[in-house]
Amino acid sequence: MPQVRYKIYSLSASALMAYAQGGAESGYAFTLNAIATEKCKVLSSLHEQQDCALLFQTMCVLRGDNYQLPMEDTLISDLSDVICYVDFSNIFDRNAAQNRHAVRQKKAESMFRPEGIVLDFGAGPCRYLAFERSNSMSRKAQISFVREDIYEPLRRRIMLDMKIGSCQLSKLYAYNGLMLSGGTRLDGIEIDRPHRVIVIDNEESSVWNVPVITVIDKFMPLFPAFWRQGPSQEKTRTFDQFKTLL
Repeated sequence: MPQVRYKIYSLSASALMAYAQGGAESGYAFTLNAIATEKCKVLSSLHEQQDCALLFQTMCVLRGDNYQLPMEDTLISDLSDVICYVDFSNIFDRNAAQNRHAVRQKKAESMFRPEGIVLDFGAGPCRYLAFERSNSMSRKAQISFVREDIYEPLRRRIMLDMKIGSCQLSKLYAYNGLMLSGGTRLDGIEIDRPHRVIVIDNEESSVWNVPVITVIDKFMPLFPAFWRQGPSQEKTRTFDQFKTLL
């Protein structure tokens, strides 16, 4: 299989903060020109990302549904001004009781506003909006930002154009994050043919006499005690019964 990689720039949120405009009450704005954007790139990064479903779908938004991956090892630069990764390490894990860290966190939070941030990767200033991140990116405090004109069509593609109401956000974010996990695209499986997909009801059932462990601050807040309770009743879904019930 050919090794396809994409030119995706990684930026430092700490460096971006130097260009914050406004205040904490009204919210900070970020408008960077090409020189400022260049200064915010992470020096130690190769600025390359391996192929994944999200990047392929982004190429389909740009080039159309008939887009095909190259048949040889390729570094694709088409997305270098469409998607970027922003590194928020050493920001949200600091104690906000200290004013310096509180201000930094307020500036970082402003990057997630609907107005997004304005960057210039050489083709002129464009607005970028916070998008998705994989589990690996979450552990490293990274998140992708997508150019404003691509954001909505790309979001609709990865959501299969479904409108989701009330749901568990953690599961939704985890599902969307899978699109950024590395993988190999397999063509020709024709998943849209009849009988290729089976939908099964996820029925709810009750399981009795389940020993449950709860965590409570029995003695000291810093040293939570573990207490076993039971018997009890646990309501579960058919496809959730693989979870461990301690």
